[in-house]
Amino acid sequence: MSDWDDRYAALLRENLPEFPEEATLEADTDLAAAGLDSVQLISLIMALETEYGVTFSDEYFSSDTFATAGAVWRAVQELRNQRQELPQSG
Repeated sequence: MSDWDDRYAALLRENLPEFPEEATLEADTDLAAAGLDSVQLISLIMALETEYGVTFSDEYFSSDTFATAGAVWRAVQELRNQRQELPQSG
C-alpha cells in the first residue's frame, strides 16, 4: 500500500512503457526494470515538477532517488515540504 495520490501513479505509468497495465505499482517497484530510461526519466521529472510545483535540484539527481516508485515519491514530498517552509513574500 502506498501513500501517494492517483495522479502520481498515473504520471509514473505514463513514463513506464514496460510496466504491465494490470500490475500494481508498489513503493518498491523497480523503475528501471519497469522501463524508466533516460528519456522517460526527463519526461517524468518535468511532469512531476509541473504537477506538484516543485523543482528537482542537483542533489536529487541520483540513481537512489529514481530507483523505486517510493523513492521518487519521498523526493517529491521532501521538495513539497521545503517549498511550504519557505518564507512567503509580500
